[in-house]
Amino acid sequence: MERRDFFGFTAMIGGGMLLSACNEGSASAPVATQPKPTGAVTMYYEIRVPGPEKATVLAKIDELITTMKTKTGYLSLSFKQMTGESTMVKNYPNALKGVLDQGFIGNSKVPNFYSIFVRFDSYDNMIASGVQSWFTTNIVPSLFAYNAATTPPTKTSVALDYYEGVYVTVAAGDRNAIYETQTDIVNFLKNQSDEVKNKYVTVENHVMIKDANLTDFNTKVKVLLTTAQNTYMPLDGGTTGYGTPGTSDVANTDYRKAVTTEILQNAFADGDLRSYLMHGVWESVWDHENSHIDSRFQQSSGPVGAYVVVGPVEPFYDTIKQDGVVAP
Repeated sequence: MERRDFFGFTAMIGGGMLLSACNEGSASAPVATQPKPTGAVTMYYEIRVPGPEKATVLAKIDELITTMKTKTGYLSLSFKQMTGESTMVKNYPNALKGVLDQGFIGNSKVPNFYSIFVRFDSYDNMIASGVQSWFTTNIVPSLFAYNAATTPPTKTSVALDYYEGVYVTVAAGDRNAIYETQTDIVNFLKNQSDEVKNKYVTVENHVMIKDANLTDFNTKVKVLLTTAQNTYMPLDGGTTGYGTPGTSDVANTDYRKAVTTEILQNAFADGDLRSYLMHGVWESVWDHENSHIDSRFQQSSGPVGAYVVVGPVEPFYDTIKQDGVVAP
């Protein structure tokens, strides 16, 4: 199935199912016929894990981190649990900001949704690492539905869909600078600021554009990234210089500057479409939601949004596990 199914499931499961079927290679334009990506890449997965399999999967991710540390070109790994969804990205009234921020947590009827980012300095090193076969061997056996009517619940033969894709980083930023060269991007990916201990909030904005517009879109999305990374409220930066923390109060429009921002472009087209992840790390949900209220962000997002043909879908995540190779 194709990447666009990521968004189709949203409506099917009442807004809660954001996972697509595997895998990118099954798209209508086969990966084998497309050019190999250059520069750093991210092996990206989206999975939904039944409750009885959660402990097994979490332990396996620890094994994956240990395994990848021995591989040439490995940069870092982060494992994130979906917690909710942004309302501001949908241009809902300000009074509804953040109301879905915990929409996927604490509901026994909803599986555990996770994203996995495994970063490498090159496509060849990613392939050589064996991460794809590792995933098939170690994670896929846990991705089956359970019959909740039995005590205890029993595993069925119904396989749960998952998504697998290879992405390249178009540009990234943190509170120090914007990064576009491969040297800077590799260093950024080695030192991702989404450590578990910080309890930051990750946002992944999923969109698709016409592949023919890729070059123009990348030009405009870099402008948006720069705006998103460098703006904050109040305008004077408050006492920190990075803005004042946002709150749930509808009248509050303050927010602290994003911790990091990153534009991830799928290395391969999906038919005549191309998928993107707009990946951001924030100190809080309210900082993110208030950033979308800022007129500077809205002005920069307009030209980007004009290219979007599927999406946006913008879930929130908590980083559950994170490992990086610290740069010397």
